[in-house]
Amino acid sequence: MDPRSGDGGRGRHVVLVGAMGVGKTTVGRRLARELQRPFADADEQLELRAGRTIPVIFRDDGEQAFRRLESEVLADLLGRPDPLVVAAGGGVVTGAESRALLGRRAFVVWLRASPGFLAARADAAHRPLLAGEPDPAATLERLIAARTPLYEEVADATVDVEPFHADDDKPKRALARHIARLVGVPVEAPG
Repeated sequence: MDPRSGDGGRGRHVVLVGAMGVGKTTVGRRLARELQRPFADADEQLELRAGRTIPVIFRDDGEQAFRRLESEVLADLLGRPDPLVVAAGGGVVTGAESRALLGRRAFVVWLRASPGFLAARADAAHRPLLAGEPDPAATLERLIAARTPLYEEVADATVDVEPFHADDDKPKRALARHIARLVGVPVEAPG
């Protein structure tokens, strides 16, 4: 249960955070169906707002400008009156304002995985922080080490995703149902 609200995340936005490639978007879409609420991918919303892709924003404007846009999009999404499921960008926790906003307005679930698992899933062509890196796993290891205290700060719940991929033939569905239970919504057993 979330000590801040007393009802888990049932009446609040549910935000999935974690490193790139952990499955925030695909799990988030399934979770939104389980919770019967709208889904928003913060990166997609940011690209729509900017009229450019994230790699182009990084290249043309730099990471600092990207982080400002990311914070604005998060504030807009979490300012909506009806609760959403939001897949946040992997680095959203690097901004103090975003962390404070998450703490006030959302039930935050940190999806956690090892750098090796993530490197096998993250396409460097769409990940500016991995582009041109000779060892994506080492880069992810550095990013995760730097961000772990920030994810811990905002997380109401932490879910290790790798066991779901090892133990279930439908890991995204299993993850979504597990998170729905963490939020406080009863979920039917798979049939």
